[in-house]
Amino acid sequence: MLSNLIITSQRVVLIIDETGQEKISNRILCQLLREQGYDEKLTVKTLPFSPALRNWSTLADFGRKCINSKDKCNVILPPLADLLCHQSLENIIQFIHKLRLCEQVDRVFIWLTPANVMHPRKEYLLAAFEYLADIMLHLETPNTLSVLTRKSGGSVSRKRYLYTKTKNEFLIDAQQNALQRPQARASSPIANTVAATFKIELNEEEIVARNTLKLPYEKTSEAKESSIIYTPDAADDFDEEEEDPDDDLCI
Repeated sequence: MLSNLIITSQRVVLIIDETGQEKISNRILCQLLREQGYDEKLTVKTLPFSPALRNWSTLADFGRKCINSKDKCNVILPPLADLLCHQSLENIIQFIHKLRLCEQVDRVFIWLTPANVMHPRKEYLLAAFEYLADIMLHLETPNTLSVLTRKSGGSVSRKRYLYTKTKNEFLIDAQQNALQRPQARASSPIANTVAATFKIELNEEEIVARNTLKLPYEKTSEAKESSIIYTPDAADDFDEEEEDPDDDLCI
């Protein structure tokens, strides 16, 4: 199930929707939470979309309700395209950051449909929310999606899946590994052929062969009389009789 992939310990969940399901985004998110055992009435708080969102006090009041919640809650915000109609990008990011720091908030869900976002700095906006998210679900096509997860240690993983959407749930295809990595190579018969036993005794023929074998360092040549042959150069000065080294001394 899709809920197993995105309902994790990560605090900020960003859904990037390329498939046009923004109108039913709240229903989809509530269904994912129900699949993981969350009571919609007790542990899910939804910020309704209304003209009141033009006032910062509406966001502030909702934040206080989350802080004072008896049970830890999951927060579902209106689609980002709708929020941007009433609040600035800076205010929205500040609001999400405060929710993220709230101990009573398990996770915050943000639904972003790029085609519906009307903003002069759209590319900056998308990059900002991707950076803000701990886990990002990208609905790429009606049957493919990817999940990017950032862990507290700094590692990042990204996996792609095939899925089928029914009326009530997203079913992840069991063959998703075909999108993630190539098929495992067949095991080499050589690698799998390992001798279970081996012998250390030698029979008679093997002992004879071993004893007659001469290794390279054991081979010796026959002893021969050695001699040094020297051919003097023309510049060499050899006297027939050895000179007395003390001839020049007055002794």
